[in-house]
Amino acid sequence: MSRPSTRTRTAASTLSRPRPPRLSNYAIDTADHGRIIDLHREADAPTRLPRGKKGGRYRCCACGKSLIFAAPATTGSGFTARFRHDAGGADPDRCKAPAALAASIQTDLTLAFDLHDRLAQALPATTIRVEIDPALAGAEWNLPPAVILRRGRHLAVIDRPRRLVNHRTTQARLQAVRAAHGEHAAHWWFYDRDDKHAFDYAGTHTVRISGEHAVHDKIRPTPDQRLINAFGAQVCWLAAEKILIPYGGRPVTHPARDGEDWSGDTARWLNDWTISQPHPAPDAAWWGLVPTPLTALAQPAFRPVPAHRIMAALAASQRGREEHRRALARTAYDRCRPVPVQLTLDAALPTAPACEETTPVLPAAPVPVPSPASEPGHSTEPLPRVPSRSTKARWSWRRFLPRRWR
Repeated sequence: MSRPSTRTRTAASTLSRPRPPRLSNYAIDTADHGRIIDLHREADAPTRLPRGKKGGRYRCCACGKSLIFAAPATTGSGFTARFRHDAGGADPDRCKAPAALAASIQTDLTLAFDLHDRLAQALPATTIRVEIDPALAGAEWNLPPAVILRRGRHLAVIDRPRRLVNHRTTQARLQAVRAAHGEHAAHWWFYDRDDKHAFDYAGTHTVRISGEHAVHDKIRPTPDQRLINAFGAQVCWLAAEKILIPYGGRPVTHPARDGEDWSGDTARWLNDWTISQPHPAPDAAWWGLVPTPLTALAQPAFRPVPAHRIMAALAASQRGREEHRRALARTAYDRCRPVPVQLTLDAALPTAPACEETTPVLPAAPVPVPSPASEPGHSTEPLPRVPSRSTKARWSWRRFLPRRWR
């Protein structure tokens, strides 16, 4: 049995080895703040962009080397515009970066431009572009290129992570965007609703908005998402053609006030939940999500105004719900409170119970008056009796006491 030749084995191994994707349609424009050029989406690029090397203006996304913009000389030419590497070889259009790195870069570009296309359809009056820091050309990207939205003097930066990002990278990105675009620029972080690492599902809860019931999803935010929220950036999740805007929620127990009774049937209304909006509070136990169409970004300054209106309605509903429950507690208190008895002047005084014994009050004994005989200088002989001029018996204590006792 004959063995395959060396040329045959080399060809077979080449076919089995994954080949890096062609990135000749993409280039980082270092003269335009790191904007990524996609020749598929920019039909006017051959007539608008200068051809050639242009002093290293065009950089490869994967290997970071300078590129040559090869464009047709005439509009009727059949030549396809593309970026070529400034190197020889049998295939100068192919990037020499490792296949794994080139594939990862290709995935990030596809993700960023997919969001670019969806936003361009939802926001036709907005200028949208994809940018990356030119210093990251040829390096492995922690975050895909950002999508930049401009409308008048308003600007928004959208990051869409597709992998786990550590705390240091998140903080560095937040500070870099603020330093480059200022504090007034809106910074959004779009996570994928189907990414289990970025969407920790925590069930649902029913809310009442303008008299109608709605069901909102709840999630447990990750530490990085809490960091982004605390920094002032906007976290959301992308689900089809909608974005899910979070508000904070935590359980609360109403403290009893004077004149309220929360026992009995009223005890079931004691526990409630409170909302923190438009950004979740740091102590929020979970985040509720308001589904909002992508067209909400058409509002001034790229703020999700429709979602904020729903959150304000939820806050008003919460205040009304608490006041209603406290009214029930006050009613329960008034129902169980004893009614005091008011006495009037015409009401008869209550008599003593029959079982109680009363002790008669004896009048004080008369103070004896000393007789004249006991005084010195007086005679001890009895004085003559003087008959009374009246026939009526005189009143005396001695006669009164026996009759009183009987």
